[in-house]
Amino acid sequence: MVRHTFGAAGVLALLLIAGCGGNQNLGGTPDGDQPSVAVCADGLDNDADGLIDLNDPGCDSADDTSEENLASAGSKTRYAMAGQCWALRSVANDQYVVRDGAAYRTDAADVTGAEPFFFKATALGKYALYDSQRQLLSVDSPPALTQVGSADATDESEWTVLGLGDATDYPPTPVYHTEPSPETVAAYRNFVDPNGLYAAFTLDSLTTDTRLAVDDSGALVTVAAADGDSQSFAIEPASGCAAYPEASSNFSGTPFSGTQADGTVLGHADVHVHISASEFLGGAEWGRPYHKFGVEHALGNCSASHGPTGQLDLVGGLFTNDVDGHATDGYPTFTDWPARGMLTHEAIYWKWLERSWAAGLRLAVNDLVDNETLCELQRNAAGNPTEDCNSMNNAGRQAGTMYGMQDYIDAQYGGRGKGFFQIVHDPAEARTVIEDGKMAVVLGIEISNLFDCKLTYQPARTQTPAQEDGSGGIENSYGCTVEEGQPNSILTQMQRVHDWGVRQIISIHEFDNAFGGNGIFDGLVLNLGNRENSGGIPSGDVAEITGLLSGNLDPAQVTELAENLQTTETPTGEFWTTYDCPIEGETQDFTGYLWGSSGGSSQSFLSQPLCVPTGQGGRSGGTTPCYPADLRQCNARWMTPAGLYTYGKMMELGFIFDFDHMEMGMKTQALELAEAQNPVYPLVSTHGTFGGTTIDQAARVLRGGGFLYPSNGSSRGFRDDLDETFGIYQMAVSDMPAEQRPLFGFGYGTDTNGLSSQTGPRGDFEAEDAVVYPYTLFAGDVFDALPAFANVEPVQFHQPSSTDADGVIQRTWHQDIDGNAHHGMLSGFVEELRLEGTADQIGHLYNSAEVFLQTWERTEASRAGIAANGLQVPDGVLRPAPPEGAIAP
Repeated sequence: MVRHTFGAAGVLALLLIAGCGGNQNLGGTPDGDQPSVAVCADGLDNDADGLIDLNDPGCDSADDTSEENLASAGSKTRYAMAGQCWALRSVANDQYVVRDGAAYRTDAADVTGAEPFFFKATALGKYALYDSQRQLLSVDSPPALTQVGSADATDESEWTVLGLGDATDYPPTPVYHTEPSPETVAAYRNFVDPNGLYAAFTLDSLTTDTRLAVDDSGALVTVAAADGDSQSFAIEPASGCAAYPEASSNFSGTPFSGTQADGTVLGHADVHVHISASEFLGGAEWGRPYHKFGVEHALGNCSASHGPTGQLDLVGGLFTNDVDGHATDGYPTFTDWPARGMLTHEAIYWKWLERSWAAGLRLAVNDLVDNETLCELQRNAAGNPTEDCNSMNNAGRQAGTMYGMQDYIDAQYGGRGKGFFQIVHDPAEARTVIEDGKMAVVLGIEISNLFDCKLTYQPARTQTPAQEDGSGGIENSYGCTVEEGQPNSILTQMQRVHDWGVRQIISIHEFDNAFGGNGIFDGLVLNLGNRENSGGIPSGDVAEITGLLSGNLDPAQVTELAENLQTTETPTGEFWTTYDCPIEGETQDFTGYLWGSSGGSSQSFLSQPLCVPTGQGGRSGGTTPCYPADLRQCNARWMTPAGLYTYGKMMELGFIFDFDHMEMGMKTQALELAEAQNPVYPLVSTHGTFGGTTIDQAARVLRGGGFLYPSNGSSRGFRDDLDETFGIYQMAVSDMPAEQRPLFGFGYGTDTNGLSSQTGPRGDFEAEDAVVYPYTLFAGDVFDALPAFANVEPVQFHQPSSTDADGVIQRTWHQDIDGNAHHGMLSGFVEELRLEGTADQIGHLYNSAEVFLQTWERTEASRAGIAANGLQVPDGVLRPAPPEGAIAP
């Protein structure tokens, strides 16, 4: 297998090979009837160092016939300085920059006397210059310079580096938490970087619109940009740099690349993760997956958001029932977070994700995520009324964050496309990325009001879900329309999402919307949220509910609130309208639930017969939270005409169709639509199905070339789920010719940063099965039994730790104590599988990225079939929920 390293020497050698080919005008007569022009007067950059004619130090006069460069060996791209130690030499006076108290001067004749600067890449072609006194070179009031500590860095500490004479129109750096336009995404992705080699550079402060220069006294200053040697610097290797504060990925070795002998890719897949959820829920989430100035800014103290004792972490307290607050310190001490149960703190910093990549993570689906109702709750609690809680807008901003993160990681690795983190828009691109040893990142979306299709219930409605047109009046209304060409049309918003690069869709999340009903899996918080999201709670009960959710969830308070709802508020939104879920082993023709789960949830509000159901058609739920006691309830809102229209359009555009969070019966309806296409449109489940999936549904998904990957609860649970799913797969494909059977693989969806607790420690285990640091993956009995790993070099994983700027360890985590405290501890999850699992189970895990790609390829093939033959809609796909309609078998 081909392996790649990214050392400076290797990069320089590759660039010299790539950049110096082709014919070059070296003087003489290119055309017989034209006079000879001296190389130093021909207006060309003949030695590819970014300098032309007399601006090139190799030219002493216009008559020179060679641009022999004084520093040809030092020519480099504008990206090559990342993460290394350099000195600045003024082209004007040939002196090196030194620090002189609070100022800088060009007073050293030799590099050994120069001030060493660590070039911290902040984006492609941009740097923060960190000097030996651990301060950043920053613009004060031009022309004056100043220094600030790395923790206090501002935009005035960032320098844009360009090769001297480089006139390339580079695309702008993607902006964190800013929705990119289609044109911006296209320009960024389609840009072909010339990777020019230069011996001298300019350094600009874009914030102050000034450029680094040397004045007549030799002092380093900032001035308005202009041509001239005083604003040009050679950047030369140095030693003695201070270590810039940064997190560690704690591994050693070279991550694998290439493909298996049959051309398939090797690697596991996390198909449901929320890397971009930094501003999730109106700022409830703390931390960022990256920050241009590093870990101090990305993972600093959370008190600014959560208060000095952590008690303003409203959403986190709500989901964990822990409202006592938490220690807010972040890097480097991390007293309380990251932790597997700290749901509103960043757990996917890029260095931690790098560790997962080293453990073989080769495909990740990042779901752009938000929840309008929880965002509003946090917004109100934080007293920030201007916070935009529109989920589509916030999803768009997260798309910008993802492209910014790719740019940032590329910058750390020394050039465009060099980083391990690469966003892909089609399966062919993904294969290329993975073969090159990198991680293919697919954008998905998971929001409650997808395409702005928020549902507003009308209690007096006459239309059933299968008849619903969203027209309003006495009928339910939507925030979107199926009428094409309108700003709020479903197709317009779907194209908007596609333009961001989204290729996977979860259409329903947490709450009912215009497409159908949420798969119920919670009996309290989300049902209250459904009422709020589907019409609001406009009375004084908003304050009461906020207070309730900010404190301990006392059952007596819940009961009191529920009993008084009808007298204290105008009934606008509705609780879930339900039917009794099928019972495994009791309900006729029911095949049972996948992974030992169940459908729906018990609803702990009011109990029949002490209350009267007010749901549509006399069902439980509706305007009153009145449900049968001790009977799990499933959502009676099945697929609507708007849902059928939307799923057809998704298939026409070729989105990967993730049916997680759909009501269980809707999953059967979606399968019927998918199976009507030729070839079958594959469906997927990416993080444990949510709301229940039946054995029959699972078999149909697998037979149709889709996959079902569970939430990553524990390594032991993962192995149990794998074995069960493999048995269903064998049954489902048993009558298919071997060459037509889909490949089986088994990945997972961590749901990290998605208000989901992460993998916990195993508990009891044999002494020989303890996780011991350092451990080695891709070698040993289990891996040696798999031919796919025959040529893979081992990678060693050290104990995850956090060190300060002096290299002193301040915090450690252990798999057997902390579980997956952050995403990088996935390597420990794999180690647990190696210790307690089988070679076949490891093989299925490392097939999961290939299975994802094959499913994506089948999706594109089915889209082509739909384009050729039209969308096929089976009769009877729209129908009522039980007891009027049939159960999901």
